[in-house]
Amino acid sequence: MATKKASPAVRRRRTQDTGESERPNTRELILDAAEQLFAAQGYGGTSIRQIAEAAEVNLGMFQYYWGSKQALCQAVLERRLGPIMEERVARLSSAMQTQAPIEELLLAAMEPSLRVTGSSPEQRDAFRSFYGRMLADPSPEMREAMGAIVDGFAKEFMQELHRRYAHIDDKEFYWRMVFLFGAFFYAHNAHDRILTLLGAQITAPPIEDAAQYLVRFVADGLKAAPLSEKAAPVQRKRSKATSR
Repeated sequence: MATKKASPAVRRRRTQDTGESERPNTRELILDAAEQLFAAQGYGGTSIRQIAEAAEVNLGMFQYYWGSKQALCQAVLERRLGPIMEERVARLSSAMQTQAPIEELLLAAMEPSLRVTGSSPEQRDAFRSFYGRMLADPSPEMREAMGAIVDGFAKEFMQELHRRYAHIDDKEFYWRMVFLFGAFFYAHNAHDRILTLLGAQITAPPIEDAAQYLVRFVADGLKAAPLSEKAAPVQRKRSKATSR
């Protein structure tokens, strides 16, 4: 596979070089290149050599800074996810303390990573694609890396949802969580398939708007009456018909 060339953002950083053997921006160059390649090719499909070529750095820099591909990927995640997780935790805590509507609780979890303030538009897009891909990556290394960063928050978030929807049986609550996280994961990925199926009927709206639509979609699903409640009238009707 041909190595993906560094993006304009990476090349712009490269123009800041001092020309010294250990450049002040070498670490950021590697992180930028790794983020783009992990987003495009996945963790398993990306090698350290490919990242080094894209960033135009010596392979020895990886050993100097991280020592392994897993540690590098963890650093890529923490660089942008650190501030995002801080915002999530603060907003979730506030929503729980004030017993805010479910929409506020969902926004606390979903909006920070979809909005991604700061950096350039192409870097924000690269992070969203990278984050979406890493969320669904089945490799043990990625599950461990993601778990170390997000599991504490995710467990508290799901426990609060379970508390609020305690009237829903465990089987239905399980599937609602599967659909919630599935929609959240896919929102971060490229939507080429959706656009292909829609054809020329619609153009992709700004990704920054996604959180509002996603929250409304998920909130209505969570508020829906449980299937067991909907099935009861049907069963009663059938029992009457049988008695006749």
